[in-house]
Amino acid sequence: MNTLQSLVLPNLHVPASEDMSLRLNDRAWARLDAGCVEFDTGGVASTDTFYNGLSVGAWQRRCALATLSLVVAGVGDFVLRIGLHRSGQASLWLAEHALSLAEGAPVELPLPAWPTLADGMLFWTLRARRPGRLDGAAWVTADAPRQAVRLGIVITHFNRQQQVLPAIERLRRTLLQRPDLQPHITLTVVDNSGNLGLEPAPGVEVIPSRNLGGTGGFMRGLLALKDGGGHTHALFMDDDASCEADAIARTFALLRHATDPGLAVCGALLREAAPWQLLEKGARFDGQVRPLSPGLDMRRVDHLLEAERVTVRPDYGAWWFFAFPIGEVKAYPFPFFVRGDDIHFGLANRFRIATLNGVACLGEDFSVKHSPMTAYLDARYHLVLALLAGGKARSGVSWVASRLFVKQLSAYHYSSARAVALAVRHVLQGPSFFNEHIDLAGVRAEIASWQPDEKLRPIDRSAYQARPPRQGREGRGRRLLRLLTLQGFLLPDALLKNRMTLQDKAFHGRAGAVFRYRSVLYEHQPSGTGYVAVYDRPRFFAELRGFIRLWRELLRRLPALQAAYAEGAAGYAQEAYWRAVHQLPEAPAARGEPDV
Repeated sequence: MNTLQSLVLPNLHVPASEDMSLRLNDRAWARLDAGCVEFDTGGVASTDTFYNGLSVGAWQRRCALATLSLVVAGVGDFVLRIGLHRSGQASLWLAEHALSLAEGAPVELPLPAWPTLADGMLFWTLRARRPGRLDGAAWVTADAPRQAVRLGIVITHFNRQQQVLPAIERLRRTLLQRPDLQPHITLTVVDNSGNLGLEPAPGVEVIPSRNLGGTGGFMRGLLALKDGGGHTHALFMDDDASCEADAIARTFALLRHATDPGLAVCGALLREAAPWQLLEKGARFDGQVRPLSPGLDMRRVDHLLEAERVTVRPDYGAWWFFAFPIGEVKAYPFPFFVRGDDIHFGLANRFRIATLNGVACLGEDFSVKHSPMTAYLDARYHLVLALLAGGKARSGVSWVASRLFVKQLSAYHYSSARAVALAVRHVLQGPSFFNEHIDLAGVRAEIASWQPDEKLRPIDRSAYQARPPRQGREGRGRRLLRLLTLQGFLLPDALLKNRMTLQDKAFHGRAGAVFRYRSVLYEHQPSGTGYVAVYDRPRFFAELRGFIRLWRELLRRLPALQAAYAEGAAGYAQEAYWRAVHQLPEAPAARGEPDV
Protein backbone atom coordinates (compact mmCIF):
# COMPACT_ATOMS: atom_id res chain seq x y z
CA MET A 1 0.00 0.00 0.00
CA ASN A 2 1.10 3.58 -0.72
CA THR A 3 0.18 6.33 1.72
CA LEU A 4 -1.58 9.38 0.30
CA GLN A 5 -2.18 11.35 3.48
CA SER A 6 -1.76 10.53 7.15
CA LEU A 7 -3.86 11.70 10.05
CA VAL A 8 -2.66 15.06 11.38
CA LEU A 9 -3.29 15.34 15.13
CA PRO A 10 -3.32 18.53 17.22
CA ASN A 11 0.23 19.05 18.47
CA LEU A 12 2.66 21.40 20.19
CA HIS A 13 4.70 22.20 17.09
CA VAL A 14 2.36 23.95 14.64
CA PRO A 15 -0.11 26.42 16.20
CA ALA A 16 -3.67 25.83 15.04
CA SER A 17 -7.08 25.50 16.57
CA GLU A 18 -8.04 21.90 17.31
CA ASP A 19 -10.89 21.92 14.80
CA MET A 20 -8.40 22.46 11.98
CA SER A 21 -7.42 18.81 12.59
CA LEU A 22 -10.26 17.08 14.43
CA ARG A 23 -13.75 17.81 15.68
CA LEU A 24 -14.10 16.23 19.14
CA ASN A 25 -17.04 16.00 21.50
CA ASP A 26 -16.69 16.35 25.28
CA ARG A 27 -15.81 12.65 25.71
CA ALA A 28 -12.75 12.69 23.46
CA TRP A 29 -9.59 14.73 23.78
CA ALA A 30 -6.30 15.07 21.93
CA ARG A 31 -3.03 14.38 23.76
CA LEU A 32 -0.77 17.09 22.37
CA ASP A 33 2.36 15.57 23.89
CA ALA A 34 1.65 11.94 23.02
CA GLY A 35 0.22 12.29 19.51
CA CYS A 36 -2.99 10.38 20.07
CA VAL A 37 -6.67 10.85 20.90
CA GLU A 38 -8.18 9.44 24.10
CA PHE A 39 -11.84 8.37 24.24
CA ASP A 40 -14.34 7.78 27.01
CA THR A 41 -17.42 5.75 26.14
CA GLY A 42 -19.43 7.80 23.65
CA GLY A 43 -16.44 9.89 22.59
CA VAL A 44 -16.56 11.07 18.96
CA ALA A 45 -13.83 12.32 16.61
CA SER A 46 -14.51 13.57 13.10
CA THR A 47 -12.01 14.37 10.33
CA ASP A 48 -14.03 16.76 8.15
CA THR A 49 -11.33 19.37 8.67
CA PHE A 50 -8.66 21.31 6.78
CA TYR A 51 -5.82 18.94 7.61
CA ASN A 52 -7.67 15.62 7.54
CA GLY A 53 -10.46 15.80 4.98
CA LEU A 54 -9.45 14.15 1.71
CA SER A 55 -10.11 16.36 -1.32
CA VAL A 56 -11.72 13.95 -3.77
CA GLY A 57 -11.55 16.22 -6.81
CA ALA A 58 -7.85 17.02 -6.43
CA TRP A 59 -6.80 13.39 -6.12
CA GLN A 60 -9.16 12.11 -8.81
CA ARG A 61 -8.37 14.84 -11.35
CA ARG A 62 -4.62 14.79 -10.77
CA CYS A 63 -4.02 11.09 -10.14
CA ALA A 64 -6.97 9.04 -11.45
CA LEU A 65 -6.57 6.55 -8.58
CA ALA A 66 -8.46 3.28 -8.96
CA THR A 67 -8.38 2.21 -5.29
CA LEU A 68 -8.59 3.84 -1.88
CA SER A 69 -8.55 2.41 1.63
CA LEU A 70 -8.50 3.79 5.16
CA VAL A 71 -6.01 2.34 7.66
CA VAL A 72 -6.74 2.96 11.35
CA ALA A 73 -4.53 2.19 14.36
CA GLY A 74 -5.41 2.33 18.05
CA VAL A 75 -6.90 0.42 20.95
CA GLY A 76 -10.58 -0.16 21.74
CA ASP A 77 -14.00 -0.82 20.25
CA PHE A 78 -15.38 1.79 17.87
CA VAL A 79 -17.95 2.46 15.19
CA LEU A 80 -16.37 4.12 12.15
CA ARG A 81 -18.34 5.84 9.43
CA ILE A 82 -16.98 7.18 6.14
CA GLY A 83 -18.83 10.16 4.69
CA LEU A 84 -18.71 12.68 1.86
CA HIS A 85 -19.40 16.42 2.06
CA ARG A 86 -20.44 18.03 -1.23
CA SER A 87 -20.78 21.71 -2.04
CA GLY A 88 -24.43 22.77 -2.25
CA GLN A 89 -25.68 19.22 -1.71
CA ALA A 90 -26.54 16.95 1.18
CA SER A 91 -23.73 14.96 2.77
CA LEU A 92 -23.61 11.21 2.23
CA TRP A 93 -22.60 8.26 4.38
CA LEU A 94 -20.66 5.77 2.26
CA ALA A 95 -19.76 3.02 4.75
CA GLU A 96 -19.99 1.98 8.41
CA HIS A 97 -17.76 -0.48 10.26
CA ALA A 98 -17.62 -1.91 13.78
CA LEU A 99 -13.93 -1.94 14.74
CA SER A 100 -12.02 -3.72 17.46
CA LEU A 101 -8.55 -2.19 17.47
CA ALA A 102 -5.57 -3.78 19.21
CA GLU A 103 -2.08 -2.49 19.94
CA GLY A 104 0.19 -2.90 16.92
CA ALA A 105 -2.54 -4.27 14.64
CA PRO A 106 -3.85 -1.56 12.26
CA VAL A 107 -7.08 -2.29 10.41
CA GLU A 108 -7.49 -1.61 6.68
CA LEU A 109 -10.94 -0.63 5.36
CA PRO A 110 -11.28 -0.56 1.54
CA LEU A 111 -13.69 1.99 0.09
CA PRO A 112 -15.47 0.32 -2.87
CA ALA A 113 -17.36 3.54 -3.69
CA TRP A 114 -14.14 5.44 -4.47
CA PRO A 115 -14.18 5.02 -8.29
CA THR A 116 -17.68 6.55 -8.43
CA LEU A 117 -16.69 9.75 -6.58
CA ALA A 118 -15.80 12.86 -8.54
CA ASP A 119 -15.69 15.72 -6.05
CA GLY A 120 -16.28 16.77 -2.47
CA MET A 121 -14.46 16.08 0.80
CA LEU A 122 -14.10 12.54 2.11
CA PHE A 123 -14.00 12.17 5.90
CA TRP A 124 -14.61 9.67 8.67
CA THR A 125 -15.97 9.73 12.19
CA LEU A 126 -15.03 7.46 15.06
CA ARG A 127 -17.37 6.77 18.02
CA ALA A 128 -16.06 4.86 21.04
CA ARG A 129 -18.18 2.01 22.44
CA ARG A 130 -15.87 1.84 25.45
CA PRO A 131 -12.75 3.76 26.58
CA GLY A 132 -10.09 3.61 23.90
CA ARG A 133 -7.35 5.38 21.98
CA LEU A 134 -6.71 6.48 18.40
CA ASP A 135 -3.01 6.36 17.54
CA GLY A 136 -3.09 7.15 13.84
CA ALA A 137 -4.76 6.68 10.48
CA ALA A 138 -4.02 7.15 6.80
CA TRP A 139 -5.68 7.12 3.41
CA VAL A 140 -3.77 4.63 1.25
CA THR A 141 -3.97 3.20 -2.25
CA ALA A 142 -2.94 -0.08 -3.87
CA ASP A 143 -2.18 1.83 -7.09
CA ALA A 144 1.49 1.86 -8.02
CA PRO A 145 3.13 5.30 -8.28
CA ARG A 146 3.21 6.69 -11.80
CA GLN A 147 6.32 8.85 -11.36
CA ALA A 148 9.79 8.28 -9.96
CA VAL A 149 10.11 11.17 -7.50
CA ARG A 150 13.09 12.17 -5.37
CA LEU A 151 12.19 15.39 -3.60
CA GLY A 152 14.81 17.82 -2.35
CA ILE A 153 13.58 20.29 0.27
CA VAL A 154 15.52 23.57 0.06
CA ILE A 155 15.51 26.04 2.95
CA THR A 156 17.35 29.36 2.80
CA HIS A 157 18.48 30.63 6.20
CA PHE A 158 19.69 34.03 7.39
CA ASN A 159 20.18 34.75 11.10
CA ARG A 160 17.11 32.87 12.33
CA GLN A 161 18.75 30.08 14.29
CA GLN A 162 15.97 29.93 16.89
CA GLN A 163 13.44 29.19 14.16
CA VAL A 164 15.40 27.06 11.71
CA LEU A 165 17.17 24.64 14.06
CA PRO A 166 13.97 23.29 15.68
CA ALA A 167 12.36 23.16 12.23
CA ILE A 168 15.21 21.09 10.83
CA GLU A 169 15.08 18.70 13.78
CA ARG A 170 11.32 18.29 13.35
CA LEU A 171 11.72 17.53 9.63
CA ARG A 172 14.43 14.99 10.38
CA ARG A 173 12.31 13.25 12.99
CA THR A 174 8.98 13.26 11.17
CA LEU A 175 10.04 12.91 7.52
CA LEU A 176 13.66 12.05 6.85
CA GLN A 177 13.67 9.15 9.31
CA ARG A 178 10.39 7.62 8.11
CA PRO A 179 11.32 4.32 6.43
CA ASP A 180 8.89 4.85 3.54
CA LEU A 181 10.17 8.38 2.84
CA GLN A 182 13.85 8.18 3.75
CA PRO A 183 15.06 7.08 0.28
CA HIS A 184 12.94 9.69 -1.47
CA ILE A 185 13.24 13.00 0.45
CA THR A 186 16.33 15.05 1.38
CA LEU A 187 16.90 18.43 3.00
CA THR A 188 19.33 21.10 1.78
CA VAL A 189 19.89 24.15 3.98
CA VAL A 190 21.57 27.14 2.33
CA ASP A 191 23.12 29.14 5.18
CA ASN A 192 23.30 32.71 3.91
CA SER A 193 24.61 33.98 7.26
CA GLY A 194 27.28 31.28 7.64
CA ASN A 195 26.55 30.91 11.35
CA LEU A 196 24.06 28.06 11.61
CA GLY A 197 26.57 25.66 13.14
CA LEU A 198 24.65 22.61 11.97
CA GLU A 199 26.58 19.45 11.23
CA PRO A 200 25.61 17.46 8.13
CA ALA A 201 23.55 14.36 8.82
CA PRO A 202 22.02 11.57 6.74
CA GLY A 203 19.64 13.20 4.30
CA VAL A 204 20.68 16.74 5.37
CA GLU A 205 23.19 18.95 3.53
CA VAL A 206 24.27 22.36 4.81
CA ILE A 207 25.77 24.81 2.28
CA PRO A 208 27.41 28.03 3.56
CA SER A 209 26.73 30.81 1.10
CA ARG A 210 27.22 34.51 0.55
CA ASN A 211 24.04 36.39 1.45
CA LEU A 212 22.28 36.87 -1.87
CA GLY A 213 18.81 36.86 -0.35
CA GLY A 214 16.14 34.31 -1.00
CA THR A 215 16.74 34.44 -4.74
CA GLY A 216 20.41 33.58 -4.53
CA GLY A 217 19.91 31.11 -1.68
CA PHE A 218 17.21 29.11 -3.40
CA MET A 219 19.13 29.06 -6.67
CA ARG A 220 22.18 27.76 -4.80
CA GLY A 221 20.03 25.00 -3.36
CA LEU A 222 18.51 24.16 -6.74
CA LEU A 223 21.95 23.90 -8.31
CA ALA A 224 23.05 21.60 -5.47
CA LEU A 225 20.11 19.30 -6.22
CA LYS A 226 21.00 19.25 -9.89
CA ASP A 227 24.67 18.59 -9.20
CA GLY A 228 23.94 15.88 -6.66
CA GLY A 229 22.04 13.88 -9.23
CA GLY A 230 18.93 11.80 -8.71
CA HIS A 231 16.60 14.57 -7.56
CA THR A 232 13.56 15.01 -9.77
CA HIS A 233 11.73 17.69 -7.78
CA ALA A 234 12.58 20.62 -5.52
CA LEU A 235 10.50 22.04 -2.67
CA PHE A 236 11.34 25.63 -1.70
CA MET A 237 10.28 26.40 1.87
CA ASP A 238 10.52 29.16 4.48
CA ASP A 239 13.28 28.61 7.01
CA ASP A 240 10.91 28.07 9.94
CA ALA A 241 9.15 25.23 8.04
CA SER A 242 5.92 26.36 9.67
CA CYS A 243 3.77 23.62 8.22
CA GLU A 244 2.58 20.20 9.25
CA ALA A 245 5.10 17.56 8.22
CA ASP A 246 2.39 15.63 6.42
CA ALA A 247 1.91 18.61 4.09
CA ILE A 248 5.28 17.65 2.63
CA ALA A 249 4.51 13.92 2.67
CA ARG A 250 1.20 14.32 0.86
CA THR A 251 2.81 16.68 -1.64
CA PHE A 252 5.33 13.92 -2.35
CA ALA A 253 2.47 11.42 -2.73
CA LEU A 254 0.54 13.70 -5.08
CA LEU A 255 3.61 14.15 -7.29
CA ARG A 256 4.31 10.40 -7.33
CA HIS A 257 0.80 9.46 -8.39
CA ALA A 258 0.14 12.41 -10.74
CA THR A 259 -0.86 11.60 -14.29
CA ASP A 260 1.01 14.77 -15.36
CA PRO A 261 4.77 14.40 -14.76
CA GLY A 262 5.09 18.19 -14.97
CA LEU A 263 2.76 18.91 -12.04
CA ALA A 264 3.84 21.45 -9.40
CA VAL A 265 2.30 22.02 -5.96
CA CYS A 266 1.79 25.38 -4.27
CA GLY A 267 1.14 25.58 -0.53
CA ALA A 268 -1.55 27.85 0.85
CA LEU A 269 -0.78 30.55 3.41
CA LEU A 270 -2.65 30.70 6.71
CA ARG A 271 -2.60 33.79 8.89
CA GLU A 272 -0.27 33.22 11.84
CA ALA A 273 -2.29 35.42 14.19
CA ALA A 274 -5.50 33.56 13.27
CA PRO A 275 -4.38 30.15 11.92
CA TRP A 276 -7.83 29.28 10.60
CA GLN A 277 -7.91 32.27 8.21
CA LEU A 278 -6.78 31.68 4.65
CA LEU A 279 -4.63 34.48 3.26
CA GLU A 280 -4.28 32.82 -0.11
CA LYS A 281 -4.47 29.42 -1.76
CA GLY A 282 -2.19 30.26 -4.61
CA ALA A 283 -2.23 33.55 -6.48
CA ARG A 284 -2.16 35.12 -9.90
CA PHE A 285 -0.18 38.11 -11.13
CA ASP A 286 -1.43 40.56 -13.75
CA GLY A 287 0.71 43.50 -12.71
CA GLN A 288 -0.65 43.10 -9.19
CA VAL A 289 -0.75 40.08 -6.89
CA ARG A 290 -4.24 38.56 -6.86
CA PRO A 291 -4.58 36.09 -3.94
CA LEU A 292 -6.98 33.21 -4.55
CA SER A 293 -9.67 32.37 -1.95
CA PRO A 294 -8.56 35.01 0.60
CA GLY A 295 -10.38 35.34 3.91
CA LEU A 296 -11.98 31.89 4.03
CA ASP A 297 -12.36 30.27 7.47
CA MET A 298 -10.69 26.86 7.33
CA ARG A 299 -12.70 25.65 10.34
CA ARG A 300 -15.91 25.69 8.31
CA VAL A 301 -16.86 22.79 6.06
CA ASP A 302 -18.52 25.04 3.47
CA HIS A 303 -15.37 27.16 3.24
CA LEU A 304 -13.21 24.05 2.92
CA LEU A 305 -15.30 22.97 -0.05
CA GLU A 306 -15.16 26.47 -1.50
CA ALA A 307 -11.36 26.51 -1.21
CA GLU A 308 -11.16 23.33 -3.31
CA ARG A 309 -13.40 24.62 -6.10
CA VAL A 310 -11.16 25.06 -9.14
CA THR A 311 -12.20 28.18 -11.03
CA VAL A 312 -8.84 29.91 -11.53
CA ARG A 313 -5.43 28.25 -11.46
CA PRO A 314 -2.42 29.88 -9.76
CA ASP A 315 0.20 31.05 -12.22
CA TYR A 316 3.06 31.04 -9.71
CA GLY A 317 3.89 29.40 -6.41
CA ALA A 318 5.18 31.49 -3.51
CA TRP A 319 8.43 30.20 -2.08
CA TRP A 320 7.10 29.67 1.43
CA PHE A 321 6.04 26.28 -0.05
CA PHE A 322 6.47 25.47 -3.71
CA ALA A 323 7.30 22.02 -5.11
CA PHE A 324 8.12 21.71 -8.79
CA PRO A 325 9.77 19.31 -11.26
CA ILE A 326 13.38 20.31 -11.81
CA GLY A 327 13.23 19.17 -15.43
CA GLU A 328 10.53 21.75 -16.15
CA VAL A 329 12.78 24.68 -15.22
CA LYS A 330 13.58 26.50 -18.44
CA ALA A 331 14.27 29.95 -16.96
CA TYR A 332 15.95 30.99 -13.72
CA PRO A 333 14.63 34.02 -11.81
CA PHE A 334 15.65 37.64 -12.11
CA PRO A 335 18.15 38.51 -9.32
CA PHE A 336 15.74 40.44 -7.12
CA PHE A 337 17.43 39.37 -3.81
CA VAL A 338 13.95 38.92 -2.31
CA ARG A 339 10.36 39.76 -3.32
CA GLY A 340 9.12 39.11 -6.81
CA ASP A 341 11.57 36.29 -7.56
CA ASP A 342 8.95 33.58 -7.05
CA ILE A 343 6.47 35.46 -9.25
CA HIS A 344 8.96 35.87 -12.08
CA PHE A 345 10.06 32.22 -11.74
CA GLY A 346 6.47 30.99 -12.00
CA LEU A 347 5.49 33.24 -14.90
CA ALA A 348 8.67 32.46 -16.85
CA ASN A 349 8.29 28.67 -16.51
CA ARG A 350 4.50 28.35 -16.75
CA PHE A 351 4.27 25.52 -14.24
CA ARG A 352 1.03 23.54 -14.06
CA ILE A 353 0.20 24.18 -10.42
CA ALA A 354 -2.09 22.31 -8.05
CA THR A 355 -3.19 23.28 -4.54
CA LEU A 356 -4.57 21.01 -1.86
CA ASN A 357 -6.33 21.52 1.47
CA GLY A 358 -3.93 20.56 4.25
CA VAL A 359 -0.86 21.71 2.31
CA ALA A 360 -0.22 25.09 3.87
CA CYS A 361 2.19 27.22 5.88
CA LEU A 362 1.57 29.73 8.64
CA GLY A 363 2.83 33.23 7.98
CA GLU A 364 2.82 36.68 9.44
CA ASP A 365 0.68 39.21 7.59
CA PHE A 366 2.79 40.92 4.93
CA SER A 367 1.32 44.23 6.01
CA VAL A 368 2.87 43.88 9.46
CA LYS A 369 6.30 43.40 7.88
CA HIS A 370 5.93 46.50 5.72
CA SER A 371 8.76 49.03 6.06
CA PRO A 372 10.72 51.40 3.82
CA MET A 373 12.91 48.45 2.83
CA THR A 374 9.97 46.30 1.76
CA ALA A 375 8.45 49.34 0.01
CA TYR A 376 11.66 49.57 -2.01
CA LEU A 377 11.67 45.86 -2.82
CA ASP A 378 7.98 45.81 -3.77
CA ALA A 379 8.29 48.83 -6.05
CA ARG A 380 11.41 47.46 -7.69
CA TYR A 381 9.98 44.09 -8.64
CA HIS A 382 6.67 45.58 -9.79
CA LEU A 383 8.57 47.95 -12.07
CA VAL A 384 10.76 45.23 -13.54
CA LEU A 385 7.86 42.86 -14.14
CA ALA A 386 5.92 45.72 -15.74
CA LEU A 387 8.84 46.41 -18.07
CA LEU A 388 8.88 42.72 -19.02
CA ALA A 389 5.13 42.67 -19.67
CA GLY A 390 5.25 43.99 -23.23
CA GLY A 391 2.26 46.14 -24.14
CA LYS A 392 1.07 46.36 -20.53
CA ALA A 393 4.22 48.13 -19.36
CA ARG A 394 2.75 51.65 -19.15
CA SER A 395 -0.24 50.62 -17.03
CA GLY A 396 2.02 48.53 -14.79
CA VAL A 397 4.50 51.28 -14.06
CA SER A 398 1.67 53.78 -13.59
CA TRP A 399 0.21 51.50 -10.92
CA VAL A 400 3.47 51.77 -8.99
CA ALA A 401 3.06 55.55 -8.93
CA SER A 402 -0.64 55.64 -8.06
CA ARG A 403 -0.55 52.83 -5.52
CA LEU A 404 2.89 52.27 -4.09
CA PHE A 405 4.07 55.90 -3.98
CA VAL A 406 0.95 58.01 -3.56
CA LYS A 407 -0.59 55.74 -0.94
CA GLN A 408 2.53 56.02 1.23
CA LEU A 409 2.90 59.75 0.81
CA SER A 410 -0.78 60.37 1.59
CA ALA A 411 -0.47 58.46 4.86
CA TYR A 412 2.57 60.42 6.12
CA HIS A 413 4.89 57.50 5.35
CA TYR A 414 7.58 59.71 3.85
CA SER A 415 10.40 57.17 4.18
CA SER A 416 8.38 54.50 2.37
CA ALA A 417 7.53 57.00 -0.37
CA ARG A 418 11.21 57.89 -0.61
CA ALA A 419 12.04 54.17 -0.88
CA VAL A 420 9.68 53.83 -3.86
CA ALA A 421 11.47 56.74 -5.53
CA LEU A 422 14.80 55.07 -4.82
CA ALA A 423 13.51 51.93 -6.54
CA VAL A 424 12.63 53.98 -9.63
CA ARG A 425 16.09 55.56 -9.63
CA HIS A 426 17.75 52.15 -9.52
CA VAL A 427 15.50 50.63 -12.19
CA LEU A 428 16.42 53.56 -14.45
CA GLN A 429 20.04 52.40 -14.26
CA GLY A 430 19.11 49.30 -16.23
CA PRO A 431 19.26 45.56 -15.52
CA SER A 432 22.99 45.66 -14.86
CA PHE A 433 22.26 47.43 -11.56
CA PHE A 434 20.77 44.19 -10.20
CA ASN A 435 23.89 42.20 -10.99
CA GLU A 436 26.23 44.89 -9.66
CA HIS A 437 24.23 45.09 -6.40
CA ILE A 438 23.15 41.47 -6.19
CA ASP A 439 23.70 41.36 -2.42
CA LEU A 440 21.89 44.70 -1.88
CA ALA A 441 24.41 45.58 0.84
CA GLY A 442 24.74 49.20 -0.23
CA VAL A 443 21.00 49.68 -0.70
CA ARG A 444 20.20 48.14 2.68
CA ALA A 445 22.77 50.35 4.36
CA GLU A 446 21.39 53.48 2.68
CA ILE A 447 17.79 52.81 3.70
CA ALA A 448 18.88 51.85 7.22
CA SER A 449 20.53 55.28 7.56
CA TRP A 450 17.23 57.11 7.08
CA GLN A 451 15.06 58.27 9.95
CA PRO A 452 13.60 55.17 11.65
CA ASP A 453 10.14 56.77 11.69
CA GLU A 454 8.18 53.71 10.51
CA LYS A 455 9.65 51.11 12.83
CA LEU A 456 7.29 49.20 15.10
CA ARG A 457 8.22 49.62 18.77
CA PRO A 458 6.51 48.65 22.02
CA ILE A 459 4.00 51.37 22.90
CA ASP A 460 1.90 52.26 25.92
CA ARG A 461 -1.49 52.62 24.29
CA SER A 462 -2.90 54.60 27.23
CA ALA A 463 -0.31 57.33 26.66
CA TYR A 464 -1.90 58.30 23.32
CA GLN A 465 -5.17 60.15 22.96
CA ALA A 466 -5.87 58.91 19.46
CA ARG A 467 -9.30 59.16 17.92
CA PRO A 468 -10.69 55.95 16.41
CA PRO A 469 -10.46 55.66 12.63
CA ARG A 470 -13.13 57.29 10.50
CA GLN A 471 -15.85 54.84 9.49
CA GLY A 472 -18.20 54.74 6.51
CA ARG A 473 -17.85 55.68 2.87
CA GLU A 474 -16.21 58.94 1.96
CA GLY A 475 -18.43 61.40 0.12
CA ARG A 476 -17.51 62.70 -3.33
CA GLY A 477 -17.13 66.26 -2.12
CA ARG A 478 -14.68 65.33 0.62
CA ARG A 479 -12.69 63.13 -1.73
CA LEU A 480 -12.53 65.92 -4.32
CA LEU A 481 -11.31 68.32 -1.61
CA ARG A 482 -8.53 65.89 -0.69
CA LEU A 483 -7.43 65.61 -4.30
CA LEU A 484 -7.51 69.35 -4.97
CA THR A 485 -5.53 70.12 -1.80
CA LEU A 486 -3.04 67.27 -2.27
CA GLN A 487 -4.27 65.35 0.77
CA GLY A 488 -4.52 68.59 2.76
CA PHE A 489 -0.92 69.65 2.26
CA LEU A 490 -2.11 72.78 0.41
CA LEU A 491 -4.49 73.73 3.23
CA PRO A 492 -3.57 76.52 5.64
CA ASP A 493 -2.56 75.37 9.11
CA ALA A 494 -5.76 76.76 10.61
CA LEU A 495 -7.82 74.10 8.78
CA LEU A 496 -5.80 71.17 10.12
CA LYS A 497 -6.91 69.18 13.15
CA ASN A 498 -4.40 69.43 15.97
CA ARG A 499 -5.25 65.85 16.92
CA MET A 500 -4.11 62.25 16.47
CA THR A 501 -6.07 59.50 14.76
CA LEU A 502 -5.63 55.74 14.97
CA GLN A 503 -4.90 53.33 12.11
CA ASP A 504 -4.20 49.61 12.11
CA LYS A 505 -0.71 48.81 10.84
CA ALA A 506 -1.07 47.84 7.19
CA PHE A 507 0.75 48.34 3.90
CA HIS A 508 -0.33 51.96 4.07
CA GLY A 509 -2.81 54.16 5.89
CA ARG A 510 -6.30 55.03 4.71
CA ALA A 511 -5.88 58.43 3.09
CA GLY A 512 -9.51 59.40 3.67
CA ALA A 513 -9.23 58.70 7.40
CA VAL A 514 -5.86 60.47 7.79
CA PHE A 515 -6.97 63.66 6.02
CA ARG A 516 -6.39 66.88 8.04
CA TYR A 517 -4.99 65.14 11.13
CA ARG A 518 -1.65 66.37 12.48
CA SER A 519 -0.51 62.88 13.43
CA VAL A 520 -1.45 59.24 13.08
CA LEU A 521 -0.81 56.36 15.48
CA TYR A 522 -0.18 53.22 13.47
CA GLU A 523 -0.76 50.30 15.81
CA HIS A 524 -0.28 46.54 15.57
CA GLN A 525 -2.56 45.58 18.40
CA PRO A 526 -1.65 41.85 18.70
CA SER A 527 2.00 42.67 19.46
CA GLY A 528 1.42 45.91 21.39
CA THR A 529 3.67 47.82 19.01
CA GLY A 530 3.29 50.89 16.85
CA TYR A 531 4.68 54.27 15.79
CA VAL A 532 3.48 57.82 15.19
CA ALA A 533 3.54 59.42 11.73
CA VAL A 534 3.37 63.22 11.59
CA TYR A 535 2.04 65.73 9.03
CA ASP A 536 5.16 67.32 7.54
CA ARG A 537 4.58 69.73 4.65
CA PRO A 538 8.26 70.26 3.66
CA ARG A 539 8.94 66.50 3.56
CA PHE A 540 5.78 65.88 1.56
CA PHE A 541 6.68 68.31 -1.20
CA ALA A 542 10.36 67.32 -1.22
CA GLU A 543 9.47 63.65 -1.80
CA LEU A 544 6.79 64.55 -4.35
CA ARG A 545 9.10 66.77 -6.43
CA GLY A 546 11.86 64.17 -6.45
CA PHE A 547 9.50 61.39 -7.49
CA ILE A 548 7.90 63.40 -10.32
CA ARG A 549 11.33 64.07 -11.85
CA LEU A 550 12.17 60.36 -11.77
CA TRP A 551 8.76 59.37 -13.07
CA ARG A 552 8.99 61.65 -16.07
CA GLU A 553 12.36 60.13 -16.90
CA LEU A 554 10.95 56.61 -16.58
CA LEU A 555 8.06 57.31 -18.92
CA ARG A 556 10.32 59.10 -21.42
CA ARG A 557 12.71 56.13 -21.59
CA LEU A 558 10.05 53.41 -21.38
CA PRO A 559 10.63 51.73 -24.80
CA ALA A 560 14.42 51.67 -24.35
CA LEU A 561 14.07 50.29 -20.81
CA GLN A 562 11.71 47.57 -21.99
CA ALA A 563 14.23 46.40 -24.56
CA ALA A 564 17.10 46.54 -22.07
CA TYR A 565 15.25 44.56 -19.42
CA ALA A 566 14.06 41.95 -21.91
CA GLU A 567 17.68 41.35 -22.90
CA GLY A 568 18.89 41.44 -19.30
CA ALA A 569 16.23 39.03 -18.05
CA ALA A 570 17.13 36.56 -20.82
CA GLY A 571 20.73 36.55 -19.59
CA TYR A 572 19.81 36.18 -15.92
CA ALA A 573 17.46 33.31 -16.81
CA GLN A 574 20.40 31.12 -17.79
CA GLU A 575 21.72 28.46 -15.43
CA ALA A 576 25.22 29.55 -16.42
CA TYR A 577 24.61 33.00 -14.91
CA TRP A 578 23.70 31.57 -11.50
CA ARG A 579 26.62 29.13 -11.63
CA ALA A 580 28.92 32.07 -12.20
CA VAL A 581 27.34 33.99 -9.32
CA HIS A 582 27.97 31.07 -6.97
CA GLN A 583 31.33 30.21 -8.57
CA LEU A 584 30.20 26.69 -9.45
CA PRO A 585 31.44 24.58 -12.35
CA GLU A 586 29.20 23.36 -15.13
CA ALA A 587 26.60 20.75 -14.23
CA PRO A 588 27.85 17.15 -14.23
CA ALA A 589 26.44 14.63 -16.66
CA ALA A 590 22.92 13.45 -15.87
CA ARG A 591 22.57 10.30 -13.78
CA GLY A 592 20.03 7.50 -13.95
CA GLU A 593 16.41 7.89 -12.91
CA PRO A 594 15.56 7.31 -9.22
CA ASP A 595 13.49 4.33 -8.19
CA VAL A 596 9.72 4.73 -8.00
